[in-house]
Amino acid sequence: MRAWQIVVFCPKRGLTLSPYEARLLLELAKRGGGRALVNLGRESLDVAVEGDTLVVGSVRLRVSELERAVEGDAVFFFDGEGPGFKVAFYRGGRYYKLRCVGEGLAPTLEISGIHMHNIVGTDPWSDAKRKVELVNPSKGELVLDVCTGLGYTAINAVERGAEVVSIEKDPAVLEIAEFNPWSRGLSSPRVTLLLGDAFEVVEDLPEGFFDAAIHDPPRFSLAGELYSLEFYRRLRRVLRKGARLYHYTGWPGKHRGLDIQAGVAARLRAAGFRILKVVKGYGLLAEAV
Repeated sequence: MRAWQIVVFCPKRGLTLSPYEARLLLELAKRGGGRALVNLGRESLDVAVEGDTLVVGSVRLRVSELERAVEGDAVFFFDGEGPGFKVAFYRGGRYYKLRCVGEGLAPTLEISGIHMHNIVGTDPWSDAKRKVELVNPSKGELVLDVCTGLGYTAINAVERGAEVVSIEKDPAVLEIAEFNPWSRGLSSPRVTLLLGDAFEVVEDLPEGFFDAAIHDPPRFSLAGELYSLEFYRRLRRVLRKGARLYHYTGWPGKHRGLDIQAGVAARLRAAGFRILKVVKGYGLLAEAV
């Protein structure tokens, strides 16, 4: 019996608001209405005021409900069926939170206080776009996306015309993503979403099936098996000859003089890849040989 499954991504429909947007809506409540960017900058909607209630598109919410959403960096969700709530929860002893990183920017995911995206000198969407540009998928190519997260790399690849198979191990991550307007592209028919451990899922995928791959694993200390020679061999098997692989590494241990990229490069070569480019402290671009 296989330990993974195909899942259907079902975005939540309502209002997902950053603190910036909540503050703007409170201002519009005082002015008697207007128009506002909502859903983390992804949508512009008319705002009407009816007594102590705001009507934002098709969602009705009390002005008092917004007051909880204006402080800090949390993201709140409102569907008009009850009071809004913070997009954050505990699952399996870990705390998951959708975190605002700036006005109109794609949010990051925090798991027990650890950021799952680069947010220093960049934002999560721009960073995902950079990774996709490095692997440079063409229209119609089939891309393997290892570690879906909030789906930013998969969606960027689809926007370039690619077809994507994306693997995510943690169902709680996909649950958070369903509240994120920037993740809605995961519902595209050009994305096949697999729920399971990538180490096992890749072993079950067809040989020579993919034209490119983006491997964006958690840090080495959290998922060392996804940096192993055996996993790289499994990746090589499912890639056709000449396929490109972008492997994000980051720079853990930078301040202790550690450089995991050298070890990653050596293991990729041993698995049947040729290193095309090393971006110091960021990642490696390789080609299946």
